[in-house]
Amino acid sequence: MPHSDFFTRFGIFVVKRFLDAELCARLRAEMLSSEFSPAMLVEKYGSVETVKESVRKTGHAKVSESATSLVVERLMALRPEIENHFKLTFNDCEDPQFLIYNKGDFFLPHRDREDEPQKPEYIKKRKVSLVIFLNEESEEPAHNTYCGGGLAFYGLIDDPGWEKYGFQLKGETGLLVAFRSSTLHEVTTVTYGTRCSIVSWLY
Repeated sequence: MPHSDFFTRFGIFVVKRFLDAELCARLRAEMLSSEFSPAMLVEKYGSVETVKESVRKTGHAKVSESATSLVVERLMALRPEIENHFKLTFNDCEDPQFLIYNKGDFFLPHRDREDEPQKPEYIKKRKVSLVIFLNEESEEPAHNTYCGGGLAFYGLIDDPGWEKYGFQLKGETGLLVAFRSSTLHEVTTVTYGTRCSIVSWLY
């Protein structure tokens, strides 16, 4: 499975150790001790958020305001670099979502931005998606890691033969990846452990 450096050649923005290991551990602990609810989605031809666990099965942790503010502050400090990378300008970011993927959880291939008229405005205005990994993906079960749960990107190679192939990025503790919100991607099924991550969107 390719490490994060592999994906930079396809225009994906990568920052290793965006959050240090100690902070990642603190955020994981808060997430796992918090209340959480099923994460929602807006279906392909829909306009309202709903829970549909046949498409997206993961938990949305309700963390403290201080945890949310810390992540927003770090993301906005990085904004100039991301703007320069994508040659875009951003006004702000959506409130981060703190996501818990337990064994059996997944998110089928999807795009974070869709321009259909019926879509909510916040989906239509997304420009860049952000994912922060709070723990390590492992090939074998180990403490504080998870197996499966790969972040797979589709359409990275402009060739019909590669169109349906998903390149899976290996999660690393503290890693941030940013990509255009129109990119087709998925989270594969977690087979061991708990995958903790944070997602947000720049617009």
